[in-house]
Amino acid sequence: MLKKSLKYIIIVTVNLIILTVLLALWTDKLELTFNEWVRPREFLKIMAFNFLSLIAMRILITFYRRRNITTTRLKIKMASLLTFLISSYLYIDYSTKVIGNAIVNRQFRKQIADKIQPSNRLANGTKAENLTIKEYEQITKMYWFPKLPSEASNIQYDYGYDGLLPDYSFTLKYDLPLQIKVDTINYEKGDFLKYQSFEIFDNKKRVTYSEHEQ
Repeated sequence: MLKKSLKYIIIVTVNLIILTVLLALWTDKLELTFNEWVRPREFLKIMAFNFLSLIAMRILITFYRRRNITTTRLKIKMASLLTFLISSYLYIDYSTKVIGNAIVNRQFRKQIADKIQPSNRLANGTKAENLTIKEYEQITKMYWFPKLPSEASNIQYDYGYDGLLPDYSFTLKYDLPLQIKVDTINYEKGDFLKYQSFEIFDNKKRVTYSEHEQ
């Protein structure tokens, strides 16, 4: 029984290895900085798709028996095609991210990652200085940080969070041209605080935005 099933186990194992390699390629340093659980979460997804493949292969084996199909090569081709079709969503998703993260934008993402340092505010967090708007926008695609006007420059942030508790502290500073309107904010509700102000410095508005949960 095990010998008969070995070829199907090999197919699923190869599928698992290929998808795991693709996962490792697109989850670069920048991705892991803002999405530290991405690899275990995605690996569980890979395992789930492979489990579905095993179920589908079991159904396929029953079909072979009823149709009296005994050609080993045909069985392997059909099982491989079925496994690929079931996992096609992951192949498309991962391949797209490998091209974007590890090939096209590799240097750009590395440039951002090199600017990011650990924050000393709370138990966890990061900070960075002198980010361009394109660099900051790349971060906001992966994380919840607020969007900024396209004219923003000289961006820096400092974000710390406890991890076990909801406590966090986020401060964002950036420059804007003088003609850009900036609203002042002074909001407090319970343990949540939000603040925004600006000052004129070197013919630019230096905006400071912060929010805290204690």
